[in-house]
Amino acid sequence: MSAAPVRQTRPLSRPAAPTTAPSSLPQRRDHLHAVATPEQARSLVPFAWGCVAIVIGALAAVLMLNTVMAQGAYERRDLKIELSELHQQRSALITALEANSAPQHLSNTARDLGMAPAGTLGVISLEDSRVWESGETE
Repeated sequence: MSAAPVRQTRPLSRPAAPTTAPSSLPQRRDHLHAVATPEQARSLVPFAWGCVAIVIGALAAVLMLNTVMAQGAYERRDLKIELSELHQQRSALITALEANSAPQHLSNTARDLGMAPAGTLGVISLEDSRVWESGETE
């Protein structure tokens, strides 16, 4: 079967010649010529392989993205746990600091170290290395 379309015959457009008797011989067709064979259709195999490669590449990209996101979620969870522990440790240190900075605790610690309360208060001058007691005036 040919891939060329079916041609319909057309009447020749020649000037009408006086015919005396109808001719029973077929007319000669000068406009006919040989036709080249049609080109072979291209194979769909490279296109199919290309589509398969694109699908496999897309699946691999989705798998890698999912793996990276899961790893990020685990790291986020670990960091939240560490942050919670650091907040608890900070709260414990603030409580200990407040307890140690209480006046009664400071007094007891100073007494345990052998310190005695000062009789008079003074100020040290850095300019002339002199100690001024609270009762002195310049």
